[in-house]
Amino acid sequence: MNKLTLLIYLFIAVICSPSQAQNTEKLRRADCFFGIHFDLHATEDIDNAGETLTPAMIDTFLTKVRPDFIQIDCKGHPGISSYPTKAGNPVKGFQKDPLKLWREITEKNKVGLYMHYSGVWDGKAATDHPDWAVVKASGEKSVQKMSFFSPYVDKILIPQLKELSSEYHVDGAWIDGDCWAVELDYSEKAIQGWTQKTGFSEVPRKKEDSNYQQYLEYTRGLFREYMRKYVDAIHEFDPKFQITSNWSYSSLMPEKVTNNVDFLSGDVTPQNGVFRSAFEARCLAPQGKPWDLMAWGFSWNGDKMPMSNKSTIQLKQEAAEIMAMGGGVQFYYQQNRDLSLKPWLANTLSELALFCRERQKFCHKAKAIPQIALLFPTVSYQNNASSPYPGSPAKLQATLYALLDNQLPVEILMEHHLKGKMNQYPLIVIPECNYIESALLNEFRTYVQNGGNLLVIGSEAAGIFARELGIQSANTSEEKVAFISAANRLGSIRSPLFEVKLTSDSKVISNFYNSNDYLDKSKTIASSVRPFGKGKIAAIYFNAGSSYSQFKTPVIRDLIAETITELAPETLVEVSGSHLVHVAVNKLNNKTFISLINVAGEHTNQSAIGYDQVPALTDISVHLSGKPAKIILQPEGKVLDFTFANGKTKVVVPKLEIHSILEVVE
Repeated sequence: MNKLTLLIYLFIAVICSPSQAQNTEKLRRADCFFGIHFDLHATEDIDNAGETLTPAMIDTFLTKVRPDFIQIDCKGHPGISSYPTKAGNPVKGFQKDPLKLWREITEKNKVGLYMHYSGVWDGKAATDHPDWAVVKASGEKSVQKMSFFSPYVDKILIPQLKELSSEYHVDGAWIDGDCWAVELDYSEKAIQGWTQKTGFSEVPRKKEDSNYQQYLEYTRGLFREYMRKYVDAIHEFDPKFQITSNWSYSSLMPEKVTNNVDFLSGDVTPQNGVFRSAFEARCLAPQGKPWDLMAWGFSWNGDKMPMSNKSTIQLKQEAAEIMAMGGGVQFYYQQNRDLSLKPWLANTLSELALFCRERQKFCHKAKAIPQIALLFPTVSYQNNASSPYPGSPAKLQATLYALLDNQLPVEILMEHHLKGKMNQYPLIVIPECNYIESALLNEFRTYVQNGGNLLVIGSEAAGIFARELGIQSANTSEEKVAFISAANRLGSIRSPLFEVKLTSDSKVISNFYNSNDYLDKSKTIASSVRPFGKGKIAAIYFNAGSSYSQFKTPVIRDLIAETITELAPETLVEVSGSHLVHVAVNKLNNKTFISLINVAGEHTNQSAIGYDQVPALTDISVHLSGKPAKIILQPEGKVLDFTFANGKTKVVVPKLEIHSILEVVE
């Protein structure tokens, strides 16, 4: 092949690549797959907004990256708008109207335009209208957060959304600083509302006070009504306007969807983004709404570390975790202070676009095939919360990570997801928690009696199932260091221990030791399994999730694996060859797709703000139930050889770079 021919081929490959394909129509957010988020959190002192932003700059960016949608700054947490609003508080000065420019060029390129708009968190409104602000338990007024009893939603939020629709014809809004920014309000009107609703004259101000949890739920109810009000108002004004509240109905707000948001979304915290993406994706996926997650393009943790760009390898790993659960992907970078774009971003994002687009038809809108369900114990976590929406529970995250590190296909299901659907899952895992409502608890018992497999993790959770586990007596120790055995080795943990004596039909799987020695005669039971009806129930008698997060050791991972082996659930897929592989098993268009993700990297090292190498994994073995017609490695389109014996198919993926997908053809 001569040089000219090679150049022609390369040119054709570039212009025809998925990231370069010309958009023929603007997609609804429900059908969007790849997006870019820019925000600024503008401050009042900006006097050159739009100065160096040009039509060519936007057009070149969109032509090169070809996103389905763009989210740009509109109003951040300071409460200052970066467009010349008449309904809110604009920056000091404009060289041109940047939002008008974005709308013109995105419309030309058939790209959706969404607004980044801060909701509950509005510093300017709190400063200008201190009577609108939340009153803290101390009596001090917030300088950031709005009271749900204030006119803020009617005076600023809804008027601005209507302005964005009527004057700029934007496609929708992504309301930031909402559920996760909610604070308890002790304003006069809030207290009056509390008394009228509950009849209680006492107002709980700290976690130890009577009815504090009821005050949290009262506040959650206020937030739901506030969100419903602005969502319904903008839909009534413009039925085509598409809106969400950032992190609504997610791990931060683990509830059944009750408001008419058009899609679900959230921005994954920049540190340990690969594992957090795996977690957050599993919380959004079952909620029954179109959804996407946002990967930060840079590492940042406030004043604790300098801001640093992530490598494309890091971001590809994060995107893979999101895509593997069927979600859309967006990447977050900041605009310059005059709202222009950094020229180098187009190259970075076009590379990420190509990676994602290659996988889109094998992933987007895929649904998990029921295999292993990890319960999100909402009521238990809310009962122990100190704020209305306290953030993603670390102990649940860590339990998921230990399961994923065992190459297990796991879904996270909230309580409302599992009710009436338990029999779809060969295995259900209950993580650390201290309360399960009686109706759900009875359903778990029936599930096991009818042949299900239940794994209970944690010193408190195990006590909830004492009868089913065959516990004759038990004692909970204070947190201490102990040793556990798994995979023929010992490892240390730090946790409260649930020291139990069991009935004779219970099988001990592992033990606690007081010293680093198998001959330690003071050993007690660390995990067990017992038949119950037609099924089995097993327990791990310490906080394995928290321990795995705080002092990660493969012995905890292996203990969980050995316990699950004793339960012997029937799974469709088993993967071996490396513990650095995460697995998802999905259905899409009546086909089975198995996502394999290489998660090597310094994810839990808080000092590593970036890495640019992920060693490829080799010879990953995948065992499937049944015999398919063929197995295709995607996105390469390569047909793989496989063997079949004893009802199982074995296929070997010779090299796993970052994200490979097995298309199983029946």
